[in-house]
Amino acid sequence: MATLLLPYAINSSQELVHIDHAHKGDQYTCPICGAGLSLRISKIPQGAKYHRTNHFAHKRGVNNHCSESLLHKLFKEKVADYIRNQIDKQEDAIWFEWECTQCHEQHKGNLIKKAVKVVEELNLQICKPDIALLDKEENVIIVIEIVVKHKPSAETLKYYSDKNIVCLQLEVDDFADCDKIEEKLSNPNYVNRCPNPICNKCGHVMNKIKLVTIATTCWKCGRNMKLAMIVAKNRFNRLSPEEFDNREVATAISLGVNIKPRYSRTMHETYLANTCKHCNAFVGSFYMHEYYHLPHQEELDMGYKCFNCIDIKHQMRAEQYRLQDEEVFDW
Repeated sequence: MATLLLPYAINSSQELVHIDHAHKGDQYTCPICGAGLSLRISKIPQGAKYHRTNHFAHKRGVNNHCSESLLHKLFKEKVADYIRNQIDKQEDAIWFEWECTQCHEQHKGNLIKKAVKVVEELNLQICKPDIALLDKEENVIIVIEIVVKHKPSAETLKYYSDKNIVCLQLEVDDFADCDKIEEKLSNPNYVNRCPNPICNKCGHVMNKIKLVTIATTCWKCGRNMKLAMIVAKNRFNRLSPEEFDNREVATAISLGVNIKPRYSRTMHETYLANTCKHCNAFVGSFYMHEYYHLPHQEELDMGYKCFNCIDIKHQMRAEQYRLQDEEVFDW
């Protein structure tokens, strides 16, 4: 973070004032440490070359820690006041969106769906979240951590996770962010929660999927052919019929896709594949990615699927092939 200048001070009337409303001759002190402050007013007009931002400065030298502390304090108070006002006005929602670090999907949540109370620096023994949102039973359901420089500790994040508390982290860089409360709240930098279901087999977060059909032509005979693939909501994972379950196979067939067991000379095994109805040529799993960017005919929501289990299966298969190769070449 660049040096954070101090734009606010306490005047002789004990009021918090911005540097733009400060006057020479008055006495100013730091809102954080109480030390005396001096005015630093640039003689060069704003926008002109060599203009320096007007600010207050500690008389005993630079103390950037106070600037960071004040930014944290002001932003926290503004966020808490904004949420309180929305609750008091009985607004239905404060929406926020985040990219999940677990499933890599985009999720959306409502800060005040169950919240009825806002508390700053609530003592939870293990930690004191900057802002805590409580439900009707006084249970902490959501916390908001303001990050100017230091993020919550691993111990704190584990506590939130163990207690099933949603944690939003809002990173703040400048005092100008205090005028962007709604924008910052709607796009937190980190959220510790993934709403997707957990796989019963491996315990990993599952991904929302769609079954996609694509009209193309057969690579061998050139006649019309229809393909099906599974695509994860995060767009990173795509599956050929080899990885379809029975319901997904039946759905694809009902949409006019010809899926049959085919033998791959490359893989030396038989698996389900998109197959041409006219010449029986099939599109192998390795080539499916080449068709994804063609126009999609249908996109059907198919619930959730665990791609971690599929990855584990592929790893086990690769290890099996490696051991077989070692046996073949074991002189």
